[in-house]
Amino acid sequence: MRDYPFDFKQLDSFSNSLPYTKFTEEELNLFQSLQILESKYNFPAVKNNIGSLLSLMVKINKPKTIFEMGSGYGQSAFWFMHGSAQTIEQLILTEKRDDLVEEFHALNWPDSWNDKMSYHQDDAFEVIKSVSEVDFALVDGVKSNYKDFLHALAPKMSQGSLVAVDNSYWRGSFLDPDLASKKRSAANIRELHEFIKASDIWESVFIPFEDGLSLLLKV
Repeated sequence: MRDYPFDFKQLDSFSNSLPYTKFTEEELNLFQSLQILESKYNFPAVKNNIGSLLSLMVKINKPKTIFEMGSGYGQSAFWFMHGSAQTIEQLILTEKRDDLVEEFHALNWPDSWNDKMSYHQDDAFEVIKSVSEVDFALVDGVKSNYKDFLHALAPKMSQGSLVAVDNSYWRGSFLDPDLASKKRSAANIRELHEFIKASDIWESVFIPFEDGLSLLLKV
């Protein structure tokens, strides 16, 4: 094996340092407030590199309606709106925890963003029932719900719609059959990958970086 002249933790640090990202002053102030909340709650928010990827994806795909399962206090919402606030018509946020909704509303969201966001302190499975169409979805909540939520999303999405499934690597634990048989979270991720591979309605790619991201295209 080749010896690399650096620690791979340096690569993670560089990737998450947003080397290419440009913020307006208003966005930078909001981003810094979100970082404070992440530290305050020790919350597993999307990493900066994943957020940057989501921003780029919405710039390319230009979705009108975005749905989030597991929105926390708004970290991923920030990245979506940073990417394409002009083309997004509605960003539907859902979070089951009841201690984050006040933090979300206390943030200084730009008025042009705030008008397009609706935050539901509720189960995503309940909220999705009242949504007629979704162009882009982020699935980032309880791992045992991932596969079932893809089932709930599918009839709401048309051909060419996208889904990003966060934390689908889970430190690689799902690759070990013995560990997957003992640890429920690993088993859930393993079942998710088996479901996606067998599906005839999703074309997908898996990015095994940090906690991983799976990108699904409705076909």
